[in-house]
Amino acid sequence: MDRRGIAEVGGLSLAGGGLATAIQQVIAGSVDWVPVVGLVACVGIAAAANYRARTKHAAQVAAAAPAVTEDNYERHGPRAAGDGGVPPADAPPTDGDAADAASSTDGDAADDALSADGDR
Repeated sequence: MDRRGIAEVGGLSLAGGGLATAIQQVIAGSVDWVPVVGLVACVGIAAAANYRARTKHAAQVAAAAPAVTEDNYERHGPRAAGDGGVPPADAPPTDGDAADAASSTDGDAADDALSADGDR
């Protein structure tokens, strides 16, 4: 385990032990050290397992990811609106009649006309 993992495990264990000690002191007025030591050990084991799982998963994802080079950057880079055949949101409508016909439920274009107050 690297330094970061050791720091995470140690920090979480100390925080858990300090919290357990403070809670017992407030609630019971005294500290029973057996549960505190047990809690510190359990928190340390859980933190170490969590750290190993996260780093192992990150390594697997990095190994499976395709290499991004100058030649294939366009395929792996972020896409903006309009890339890949999708028109951007602020593009003007291409054909109003086709859009009205597609939105009609009964095929009658007279029903699709805007009323005086702007409703359909």
